[in-house]
Amino acid sequence: MSKLMMNIDTNEPARTVGREQILDGLQALGLRAGDNVIVHGSLSSFGHVEGGAQAVIDALLGLLGARGTLVMAYFLPLYEGAFDWTSPPLPYTGALPRQLRRQPGALLSLHPTHPVIAYGPAAQAITRDHYRVSAVGRGSPIDRLAKLDGKVLLLGVDQSTNTTIHTGEAYAAVPYWGRPRPDRPTGRSMILPTGQKLWVPLPEPPGDSAGFVRIEPVLYERHLITSSSIGPARCQLMPNQPLIDAVVEYLSHDPAGLLCQQPDCRYCAWARQFLVAQP
Repeated sequence: MSKLMMNIDTNEPARTVGREQILDGLQALGLRAGDNVIVHGSLSSFGHVEGGAQAVIDALLGLLGARGTLVMAYFLPLYEGAFDWTSPPLPYTGALPRQLRRQPGALLSLHPTHPVIAYGPAAQAITRDHYRVSAVGRGSPIDRLAKLDGKVLLLGVDQSTNTTIHTGEAYAAVPYWGRPRPDRPTGRSMILPTGQKLWVPLPEPPGDSAGFVRIEPVLYERHLITSSSIGPARCQLMPNQPLIDAVVEYLSHDPAGLLCQQPDCRYCAWARQFLVAQP
């Protein structure tokens, strides 16, 4: 993607969008055939979509073509007891990843809290052995996508949904990353599709992401974001690895820079104690 920052605005947002309008909007953003991209999105942000979630999936896959790979977060709620992959629950990340999972050939990574769903020629490389590596940090599917010259696409959502920023936290080695949280389990039992039961440690559960919106001006200053509207949905496209690099540099100057200021956020209050303890 060109480093030239673009702000592409349509006129009056349409009340109803369809596959072709979504496709045109994705092309205006700079998404191209052969791209490997992780999408975070809200179907409702488009207003009424003719064809529903499948129309969005069709537009994405139609543009990426046979050489591109589509990835979405298929994140799961925590609950007591073993996690059984023979009957996984629905993700809390919305209708789009649920719909992508119905695509014949889509692969779901095996992780008890932060799996991803992927479709395309790089899907196997991105999703393999997820339970053996970090949820979203070094070596995770999101990190693997970055190494494949991947991109991040936000459809009607803001930077607080951008999980690649967590990957940047891992590479920045901020003091709170990887600390066991008192309100989270240190691992989870998981039953694989083969029936094998194993214990998956969760040493790096990502925390609150409300503060991630604070880095957006930096990304614009670096000309990393292309933005546009598809109907009423504000959309952004950016490259994975330069985004991770920007997060690392940002946190090197202010390790607390991505923690939120909300007084009722227990995670960020907990995380700050490790920053205060630094020399």
